[in-house]
Amino acid sequence: MFRNRLMHMRYKRLQCDVDHPPRPRMVVTLLSTLLLSMAGGIVGCGGAGADSAATSGRAVVQLDPEKPSMGECHLTVKLFDAEDNPIDNAKLTVEGNMNHAGMKPSFAAIKETDQPGVYSGTIDFTMGGDWFLLVTAITDEGTLVEQTIDVPGVSVE
Repeated sequence: MFRNRLMHMRYKRLQCDVDHPPRPRMVVTLLSTLLLSMAGGIVGCGGAGADSAATSGRAVVQLDPEKPSMGECHLTVKLFDAEDNPIDNAKLTVEGNMNHAGMKPSFAAIKETDQPGVYSGTIDFTMGGDWFLLVTAITDEGTLVEQTIDVPGVSVE
């Protein structure tokens, strides 16, 4: 009886090995599927409108105080086109992010001033540490300005 049970266990083990496909084949199949879908997404993101607006200008950001601390900080953004002419009537966003992942971004409340190409507003630095600002502006004519501004050492005071 013991011998029959042992034989039955061996048979079951062999049967299990035969019934399941080898794992390396499944891993290769899953990785191939993942890579193909990622490649499709990358190609899909570069559609016809992706190159229609190339960065063609610059932004100058001034913070007040120059060395900001945690809390609200006044900022002035000056926008210029490729020929250094001020850019008026742009749709401007300023997004503040910390240099490490996992923190909620902070968005500036920005308004155009009476001066040509000058925008003013406030941003809330919610923590002390190293931040960066993503400045994005676009005009009705398609002029695009994208710039990253480092804001190191926001203090907690």
